Amino acid sequence: MPKLVIIYGTGSHNTEMMARAIQEGARTEGIEVVLENVNDANKNDIWDADAIAVGSPNYNHAMMPTVRKFLSELADIDLSGKTGLAFGSYGWSFEATEGINEILASRGVEMMADLCVKRMPGEDDLEECRKAGVLLARNSKRMEVLYV
Repeated sequence: MPKLVIIYGTGSHNTEMMARAIQEGARTEGIEVVLENVNDANKNDIWDADAIAVGSPNYNHAMMPTVRKFLSELADIDLSGKTGLAFGSYGWSFEATEGINEILASRGVEMMADLCVKRMPGEDDLEECRKAGVLLARNSKRMEVLYV
């Protein structure tokens, strides 16, 4: 069964709300979804993932330090061929999602367009997150067909 792993950092729960909406969307496609706060995340969950979504709010014009640390721990894992999404809430700029995207893409992840929401997500924003979850799930199913 295809697997999506969603790892997120959050300060005021905005990025967490986005992560949960991505999870909701992906589950409608019948795939396995693992959702974890970065503080509880384990890099071993990524080994057999077909898709990875990593989220962080902007924190001092960058991603949260805990998210950066988690991404650095993935250096010894082959991520090539996986589908990825960088997501997060922001106030004025997009450094967090840009940084996540750059790191994952440099490790061979096929990245979707970043998903950014200004401050607290409204219902329209959460619906976009659900749609992103559906796309991640569909891409992971496609990857399973290609690599089986």
